[in-house]
Amino acid sequence: MPQAVSTVQAELSDLQPGVVENVLTQALPVPDIMFGGAGLMVVVMFHAFWIRLITASFLKRAPIVRSLGSLWRADLLFALMVMALLALHLAEVVLWSAALILGGIVSDWSKAAYFAANCYTALGEPFSLPHAWRIVPPIIAMSGIFTFAWTASVLVNFVSRYNDIRDSIYAAKRLREAQRPGSP
Repeated sequence: MPQAVSTVQAELSDLQPGVVENVLTQALPVPDIMFGGAGLMVVVMFHAFWIRLITASFLKRAPIVRSLGSLWRADLLFALMVMALLALHLAEVVLWSAALILGGIVSDWSKAAYFAANCYTALGEPFSLPHAWRIVPPIIAMSGIFTFAWTASVLVNFVSRYNDIRDSIYAAKRLREAQRPGSP
């Protein structure tokens, strides 16, 4: 009997506190679905908030850059927006890292960030989580896929507007050159 108890204790020590593996959690892993689903919602709502601000900033500055007629300002505006989008995704990896740490699933920030970044970019799990949390990595990947797709659509819009700004600046320069005295 003592040997059976020690075997059960050893098996349970591999699980996170409060998560008991049974037939139901094997078939429908509710704790990790709830944890992952909540994390996904936080990340997507965080993304929505910041995408709205980044887009508003771009749309506010684009007419100013167009009116100034400066190609380098158009290039700078576009580069800053791309950097803001990159910072947003890095912040989302930090959110997932914090969730993994605060949930007691991963023990240190370095490992949590590496794990979250690999899953978020859909590269795969660099190491396995305890079996009770096996659904969390795919949910992290889903959040990355959702947010990267959203960012890609915003970026397509930025590229189109950026090209329009550059075209109008070039057109204005051609018009000024054509209006100079002695121009053909």
